[in-house]
Amino acid sequence: MRLKRFAVALAAAAVAAGGTVVTGAALAAPAEAAGLGCVFLVRHSAPVKAKPSRKGRAVDRLRRGDRTLGSCQGYGGGEKWHKIVGTRDLERGYVRQKHLKRLGTTREYGL
Repeated sequence: MRLKRFAVALAAAAVAAGGTVVTGAALAAPAEAAGLGCVFLVRHSAPVKAKPSRKGRAVDRLRRGDRTLGSCQGYGGGEKWHKIVGTRDLERGYVRQKHLKRLGTTREYGL
């Protein structure tokens, strides 16, 4: 439910910012254009950091069982961080890969 509300808000923001309406099979474009190409399940509660490092400032929090959107690409040293959207305040940041389980892409979920 929370993921659907987030996807609707993201799509509305993309339409408002771009000023154009995209119809048909290209509805997945706003999430991918924002760099959020994957859907993740949160395995363990984790802080969302401002930088892809352990010393980064926490800007949001993820809780176990939440589903969130994020980048498929890895970041940071060893590429063990993913850029995601937090589930509390919807702030963007980085989370270690060990806390996430990739469920699929936004195209597979129709986002």
